[in-house]
Amino acid sequence: MAYKLAQVALVLSAFNRNSANIENLHLFTWSLQSRRTGQMVLSWWSGDRFASTVTQRSDPHLPVALNVGLIRGMVSISGANHNRVSLQPSGVLFAQNIAANEELMSAEKAYLGQFKKLSDAAVARRLARSS
Repeated sequence: MAYKLAQVALVLSAFNRNSANIENLHLFTWSLQSRRTGQMVLSWWSGDRFASTVTQRSDPHLPVALNVGLIRGMVSISGANHNRVSLQPSGVLFAQNIAANEELMSAEKAYLGQFKKLSDAAVARRLARSS
């Protein structure tokens, strides 16, 4: 579970204001599952593959990780439909510590770095999804 929490922290820290729509969090943690899933999202992002094939990609382990993150005070869930996940100060610190250590999660950091600063609006535009 620690690895999944680290993924959540890294993905959220890649988003504007350390916060993302739950669907986007699912998509990007799902994209970290394998090289194939990561390449699929990159090809959608770059326009090399038709993005309407993106319906909803979900990470089956994310709900448990979010519950643990909530209990530990690392994330918060907000929004009218409880669809927005944000890093809390301890989650931000966790992400910063991972980012500062070159040996930790280097593949995940390099992958997420290819997207520059993410936002829900950018994901909706690039992948033709409604937020």
